[in-house]
Amino acid sequence: MNDNYISLDIDLLKVFLDKDLLDSNIEIFVSQSTGSTNDDAKNFLSEQSSLLCIHTSEQQIAGKGRNGKKWISPKGKNIYLSIGWLSNLKYSQLDGLSLAIGTILASSLNELTQNQVGIKWPNDLLVENKKISGILIETIDLNNQVGVVIGIGINVHMSEEEGKEIDQSWISLDELTESINDRNEIIGDIVNKVFQLTSLFTEKGFKPYKSDYESFDMLIGKKCNVIIKGIHKTVEVLGVNDRGEMLVKDGSENLTLRYGEVSIREL
Repeated sequence: MNDNYISLDIDLLKVFLDKDLLDSNIEIFVSQSTGSTNDDAKNFLSEQSSLLCIHTSEQQIAGKGRNGKKWISPKGKNIYLSIGWLSNLKYSQLDGLSLAIGTILASSLNELTQNQVGIKWPNDLLVENKKISGILIETIDLNNQVGVVIGIGINVHMSEEEGKEIDQSWISLDELTESINDRNEIIGDIVNKVFQLTSLFTEKGFKPYKSDYESFDMLIGKKCNVIIKGIHKTVEVLGVNDRGEMLVKDGSENLTLRYGEVSIREL
């Protein structure tokens, strides 16, 4: 690990957390290496006593992306963050959560990058079509309560050599800011925003985030190829609705696409 990079540290992280969050007795775990922070968060939810719990690590041995893809996780170089949330939501109320998280994540990163980060529906954050961050939401049943795991990966210090196994174009935060970023500070800002989300999203769902999401939406107005149940279609993206579903135009027909049911790629 390069000594110029500030290590993840519980005490440093707490410096960047809001007082209300600290007063909630948030639980924080920082490890040198783990299989997957999402698995750590899922496994701890049944023991978790606070509303939110932070799980982060310097390295993941078996990091996970969407659709079972591997998340490349070199030691000490990126953010591997999973937030366990003992929610009061029903499964039917989870629509749009990934987009709401993407919206606050883009907001946080754009404070550092002069608004260069956009969102590719439903869970990728890109800069000029290069991936900088991804989101993986997972859930478990907890005695009639929904346990939510919000998994966030952000490329921060990673070099070209360390990311050579990644199967798409990508970029690191340090390249955009031309400075060495403090991962503790970034995590603190994100967790503060997630804490605010826990009450707002529970009360109103994705709707309060829709306007900000639209300002980050990289696909709106674009022609895209979508795969729906194995069938390829060329569509025009119209935007999203209040549930975070994508609205597209297929010829003269308007379609509503749900996260998890389709794959989409800009033409």
